[in-house]
Amino acid sequence: MTDNPLVSILCLCYNQEKFIKESLESIKAQTYKNFEIIICDDFSQDQSVDVIESWILENTDLKIEFVKHSQNIGITKTLNELFKISQGKYIQILALDDILENDKLERHVAMLENSSDEYAMVFSDAHLMNNDSKLYQNKFIARHLFYLSLESQNFYQMLLRRNFIPAMSVLMKRENLIKENGWDESLPYEDYDMWLRLGKNYSFLFDETISCSYRLHDNNSHRKSNVINHISFFDILFKHKGEENVREILFGHLEKIYRGKALTNEHIAFYNYYPIQSFSERCIKNNYNPKLYRLALEIQRLLKYFQVFINGIFSRQ
Repeated sequence: MTDNPLVSILCLCYNQEKFIKESLESIKAQTYKNFEIIICDDFSQDQSVDVIESWILENTDLKIEFVKHSQNIGITKTLNELFKISQGKYIQILALDDILENDKLERHVAMLENSSDEYAMVFSDAHLMNNDSKLYQNKFIARHLFYLSLESQNFYQMLLRRNFIPAMSVLMKRENLIKENGWDESLPYEDYDMWLRLGKNYSFLFDETISCSYRLHDNNSHRKSNVINHISFFDILFKHKGEENVREILFGHLEKIYRGKALTNEHIAFYNYYPIQSFSERCIKNNYNPKLYRLALEIQRLLKYFQVFINGIFSRQ
């Protein structure tokens, strides 16, 4: 094990003035001390910059770099910018409304230092907390999976079905991020695409000890059911279209959006990659009224039942 390798903590901020200090203090309180803090404010419209600058002045003993954007460029472009500045062997990302447990870096550096090249990163579950940092009874992974028993393994097939990994819980090996050429700047969010790309080729370590807390408030995606960019979700999974079950997964999402009369261009993108398989799917491709789709499904069900019935008659003759 290398003696205390450097960890780069990439801190992202956008209109988080109320939570910044608590988040940065959780970095300062780490039992593992060899880290650098690289903060970016992505053109906040509140007092975030003032709060960050004040905290930096109070902590001149820490290695900190502060990047201020004059326009909002988004998460993925910001991460690539900060990653190029960073020097650490390991990369920790932290939105400045979440917090780390005091031994987070110490535990996860040790786990990665003692891991083989098979493993690209380590993650854990996360507490859920409100605006006042009070913890909810439920945990992050339980909101996304029906079972809670996880162990270190390859999670690729599980991740194709849903993203259940708390981003702030992850510590990644720099070398693997370099191999992946960083984050895809065409996407509005960073984590799911990266977990899938890494998961296709590597296993992940799972730490049973909760290492962080994720804040649920009005401005984050896990709180808003309508904030997910469906086109981006499809773009992410289209990268894995060669996988046998990806069509089924994407169609399930497409059907849900269609039934909710919320299609934008997902149906066009989907059928650019996959051929129509039935009249009911033709309804989706042409964005017909969902009532027609439900009728088509009922007709298909009856035809299937009729076919089984006919086959049964002939098999008895």
